[in-house]
Amino acid sequence: MKKKWYKGNPFINAITKTGRFKILLCLLVALAIFAAFNFDKNDKSLFSGMIYCHTNIIFILLFYAFFLLATLNTCISFYQYDYYLIRLKNKKNVIKKLISLVLQINGMLLVIYFIIYLCFNNLAMIDCYEIKPVFSYGINTNIYAIYIMIKFYLLAVFYMIINTILFVIVKEGKTAMIGVFYFIGFFIIPKPTIGKFFILPWNYYYLLDYKTFPKEVSYFILYLLLCIILIIILGWVGTKQKRGETYDN
Repeated sequence: MKKKWYKGNPFINAITKTGRFKILLCLLVALAIFAAFNFDKNDKSLFSGMIYCHTNIIFILLFYAFFLLATLNTCISFYQYDYYLIRLKNKKNVIKKLISLVLQINGMLLVIYFIIYLCFNNLAMIDCYEIKPVFSYGINTNIYAIYIMIKFYLLAVFYMIINTILFVIVKEGKTAMIGVFYFIGFFIIPKPTIGKFFILPWNYYYLLDYKTFPKEVSYFILYLLLCIILIIILGWVGTKQKRGETYDN
């Protein structure tokens, strides 16, 4: 299986053999172990721990910083193949191919992270499978934990795509700076006290009471639609660059 995977993906084969990628793997293992033991000591249960971890700002910052580095590493490696960039003929093809490559490599990293996280989390939460009601939603922590995980990873995927397009538009230095400003937003944007529809992305990482679970889900879906519009706009901007600006990274 591994041989077939790499045979059809020469870029993945090349990128995953680099020293930078091996360092990323080590950081990923550390991140997964940290996440597994990042739970509320006063509410030690598997599902509550999953919710707590994936709404904890320290973990979120570490997670997104890691995948910013992983995305930049893939983009930088991809742009070293000048001959392939020329074969793609236009910026639209470059963006599509680069997004596909980033999602494949980061998807592989996400799977590795999730497996390690679940293994260590289950060790930390042996015999701690208590479920509790969530706000006044009429659902328990086992269902809500699944929703939180889906929401968290969907936001991560959109974050990867946006950073990939930004790389094409403004190159790695400015993309990294934008990422840093994004992280700073968690510290300067006040945490809301109640759940409602938000334009600002930071508010969707907090654990907030939206009064009803369908309302929380519908607001999140609406926010994802806004993210899709942003991606379309950024993609359009990227395709309008001059040819040399796309390849001279």
